Amino acid sequence: MGWTNYLIPIISSSILMFACWLIGHLQLSMLWVFLFIVVYILKTRSWIKQEQKRLCLRNYILQERETIIAQFSQTTNDLPAWVQFPDIERIEWVNRILQQLWPYIGEYSNIFLKEFIEPQIRLQMPSPFKSFKFVSIDMGDIPFRVSGLKVYTNNVGRDKVIMDMDLVYAGDAEFTVQACGFRGGLKQIVLSGKLRCTLQPLLPHPPMVGGISGSFIELPKFDFILTGIGEFVQLPGLIDAIRSIINLQLANLAVLPNKIVFPLAPNVNVSQLYFPEPDGIVRLKIIQARNLENKDKSFFNKKNLSDPYCEIQLGSQHFLTKVINDNLNPIFNECFEAVVDQASGQRLRIELFDKDLAGADEELGRLSLPLDSVRQAGEIEKWYQLEGCKNGELNLKVCWLDLSTNAVDKQRDEWESEWLGADKPMHPALLMIFLDSVSELPYPKSGLEPSPLIEFSLGLNKQQSPVKTRTTNPLYQCKFNFFVKQPEGQELKIRAIDDGTKREIGELSIPIRVVMKEPNMELTQQTFYLQHGVHSSPIVLTVRLRVVFYSPKNILERKEVVYGTDVHIERGNGSFLSDKTLIDKQQIIIKNKENNNNNHQLNNNQKLDTEFNFTPENSTNFTIDGHLRPESAASERSRTSSYSYKKSKTGNFLGKMIGQKHSKIKNRRESSIGLSKINLELNYDNEQFKLVVNIVEATGLLPISKDGHADPYITLRLIPIEGQRGLASAGSVSPGKGGRKQTKIVENCLNPIFNEIFEFGFHFSELAYFKLILTVKDARNYGIFEKRSVLGTAEIPLKDVDPSNPKNNLWLDLIN
Repeated sequence: MGWTNYLIPIISSSILMFACWLIGHLQLSMLWVFLFIVVYILKTRSWIKQEQKRLCLRNYILQERETIIAQFSQTTNDLPAWVQFPDIERIEWVNRILQQLWPYIGEYSNIFLKEFIEPQIRLQMPSPFKSFKFVSIDMGDIPFRVSGLKVYTNNVGRDKVIMDMDLVYAGDAEFTVQACGFRGGLKQIVLSGKLRCTLQPLLPHPPMVGGISGSFIELPKFDFILTGIGEFVQLPGLIDAIRSIINLQLANLAVLPNKIVFPLAPNVNVSQLYFPEPDGIVRLKIIQARNLENKDKSFFNKKNLSDPYCEIQLGSQHFLTKVINDNLNPIFNECFEAVVDQASGQRLRIELFDKDLAGADEELGRLSLPLDSVRQAGEIEKWYQLEGCKNGELNLKVCWLDLSTNAVDKQRDEWESEWLGADKPMHPALLMIFLDSVSELPYPKSGLEPSPLIEFSLGLNKQQSPVKTRTTNPLYQCKFNFFVKQPEGQELKIRAIDDGTKREIGELSIPIRVVMKEPNMELTQQTFYLQHGVHSSPIVLTVRLRVVFYSPKNILERKEVVYGTDVHIERGNGSFLSDKTLIDKQQIIIKNKENNNNNHQLNNNQKLDTEFNFTPENSTNFTIDGHLRPESAASERSRTSSYSYKKSKTGNFLGKMIGQKHSKIKNRRESSIGLSKINLELNYDNEQFKLVVNIVEATGLLPISKDGHADPYITLRLIPIEGQRGLASAGSVSPGKGGRKQTKIVENCLNPIFNEIFEFGFHFSELAYFKLILTVKDARNYGIFEKRSVLGTAEIPLKDVDPSNPKNNLWLDLIN
């Protein structure tokens, strides 16, 4: 142990003693001493928790069998994926190979970090820290572990293999860096995430695979401890800034759509490896939130409200909304668009935070949407219950857009008119660029070899390539995406810049209309020339232009689930008329119009209302020609969408004693089959292994109160099917624990709209052993000893649920 190991403790102790002396010398309050003690205790507690997590993860890596047996004796919730889910395989032989390869991986990591990562960190550092460099790199003796592997076989092209691996690392690697003459380092590194590997293209000759590419589907969890001079910046603000820089570099390096590529065969088209076609575009509109938690409320000031904002993340793409001050029901109305490289497995993550200028922002809730479901639906607009909070909901609209090689699709359709009024421009096209290489770059100064980077700019948007140090023939092999607003009039500007002198050493402009005239709107591995005076430098580029559009399939699917069109006319009791019934009704109305006798016309209309089961309350919303009055439709929407989310006061014994009491109908009609219905959507998420139930609405509920009203809510219970209890009990879902959920109460409404999503976590193979029971109850107070009244029940056996075929717009009859 050298003298440097004692330097940090000696300096820390000296600073602490000097602080204590200074407090006494300046005759400051003892509260400062208590403040230092509290900060020290919080820091120590945080360090202990972090160390316990790291040690548990290391024990799992080194002694997986013993850890799993110990967990299995207590609970099955934290078991690895290959234990809970049969389609994820345990590949212990890969971990043994990694153990043998780890010393050689360490040698390559030394080269990779110094040649590729070090220049990128310098670009992100402020001017005083431009001298940043890695001094020593030790990968240790404990390799990372692959805890599970899944190979995709459906919806995968024949020329590639796609697999997902769960990576975990909690080894003994240590890094030492130097900047501004000071040395610091990292140790006790923890990293975990899902890595997607693609083998492409498959070849008919050895080595059978053209190359391997790898990228994290989402930003992995990454944690570490600073050493050396870094121990002095273990404060919340500084350590968060360092983590954000590292996460940014990790996202730019290996989080979709960025990837690390290793070519394996010669004469392979590298653009296939580095530059695959994205699956599509996602447009997102954050509309509003409501009923958020108040994080700013304190004992001294109870009038302060949260200052919410949204943080959106899709792979390595990151967006922020504006901050709405002092509002628990903020209206954002902000739009964003993002490129989806691979919809399978990716999720759109939205987090709400309370902006706090004095400290770290507090989380108000979060939401995660699988992009596969968005792609299948085409368009989703609904209220979502936020997770990780006591209460709060978020209203958003998500649209899936495909990419076309046909310039005709660029013409705007009706669906695009709503995006024209967005808070920021929405773009009709996407420009994708693959930068392969540049050669014969000029020297910025005599005898000074350049360190070039390539800058692409389209309008005000600028993106830069990595810096290649001291070379005139740099190889980049990186890609860039630009949203294009006016393809006919814009042009792509390219500049080569020397990073050392900041001088321009070449420039080039490519009009977008030139790309539009090419076959499939693509220039593949074309050689252009960067001009710098009389000097020309060849640059190899692939440029693609894709038009953003709704596919006909998505439009048809969207029209099938949108109500209020001429195909779906809402009845007075909330159900829907068929096409034949609509024609019959229109014919009757026309006949009534031809009759000049007003009394006879009124009698016919009343008879028509009776035939179609119009209730007296809802029949006033229809005009004589059978259409909804505008003001009545608006009042109906406001009545069902702005209902109260407060819990009923009759929920406990005291509330039933002091709350308003209602009387029941004595002779209530029990047979209501076909009158009361419930609308829901049912889907199984293969990525998260969850059954997703969306309770949309209930219609035509029969009240039991004498005043003809009700406060309905719906309970969901997941129970084993008779004869399958033994098999079901061995599953991951227990009927008594996590198997019962409940919607919120809609007050004074017989056609409630819920739009609430519930998830039940268990494997697809266990669906056949369960059924879902839906019960509509009335939350009104009918007396102290009266239970919640049931308005109707329905049940769904889950054996017919197909993950590839979601059940949308599913209507069930309620039985009393």
